[in-house]
Amino acid sequence: MNRAAILAMVFAALWAVAGLPAQQGPGGRTGGGGGTAAGGTNPGGAGASGGSPVAVAQVSEQSHSITVGGRLEPESRIVHKVSTGGYVQAVFVREGQLVSAGQELLHLKRKDDVMELYKPVPLVARISGRVSEVLVQPEAEVSAGESAVVILGTQGYVLEAYVSDKDAFRIDVGQQVRGRTAGGGAVAGFLLSRSPEPDYSTGLFELTFHFPDSQRVSIGEFVLIDLPVDRVRGLFVPRDAVVRRYGSYYVWVVNESQLLEARQVVLGPVFGDLVLISEGLEPGQRYLGRLTGREREGAPVGAPAQ
Repeated sequence: MNRAAILAMVFAALWAVAGLPAQQGPGGRTGGGGGTAAGGTNPGGAGASGGSPVAVAQVSEQSHSITVGGRLEPESRIVHKVSTGGYVQAVFVREGQLVSAGQELLHLKRKDDVMELYKPVPLVARISGRVSEVLVQPEAEVSAGESAVVILGTQGYVLEAYVSDKDAFRIDVGQQVRGRTAGGGAVAGFLLSRSPEPDYSTGLFELTFHFPDSQRVSIGEFVLIDLPVDRVRGLFVPRDAVVRRYGSYYVWVVNESQLLEARQVVLGPVFGDLVLISEGLEPGQRYLGRLTGREREGAPVGAPAQ
């Protein structure tokens, strides 16, 4: 047989080998087959762990959230009224100005002080804050009890929001919260109170939040707040770490011999990308947190794929 014929036979043999299917593993599946998502792969299927990372089962607390919203209001809004009738002698503040408690806002000249025998009557700030409105002008005549200056307290903001009775009693009064604005601003505060009874016309309960004074938000700004409900404490694993076969669920556990073991588990509620393991896995046990689809019973952890 000449050299050309021998080379032709070698190439033909190589071509035939390349066209063969992948070697079958246990269970009749091919070594490269199988999916990884929950509800797909047989936990006893073919293949090795493929170097998947090992995680440690730990107890944590998870919750679902609802979102409520409302507008920031000043914690206090004091309307300062004149105590006596007369004429505005001088105004010492302007809108937007910060004032301190006890600071003089204006002076009044008594209406009956024709001979100017009395000292001007001062109107002083009852709280520290920011002047929102000045409702009188110098030399204007005013009557006793007339509104003169409005001050907004700078201790912080309150926000009122409403929830249904379905969620009202699953929210913890006093819990810390974070609010976000449409413009990307953020402010931290806490849930101050929940109304003892609903508005019977709507069936909604009122929540009152408190936020400290912040330069990142403004009075009147609309703020959204995420509130956790359905808090559950238990052992959670990634949903992608769970596989399903004929209605049962499994997690690939790493045993004391560093070998893979398909452990049947009972699932609880799902929280985002995590699922509660009600039975079958204990805190501290090691398991595969990410799967390749080539895991097989008894394979050493980190064994190369077949």
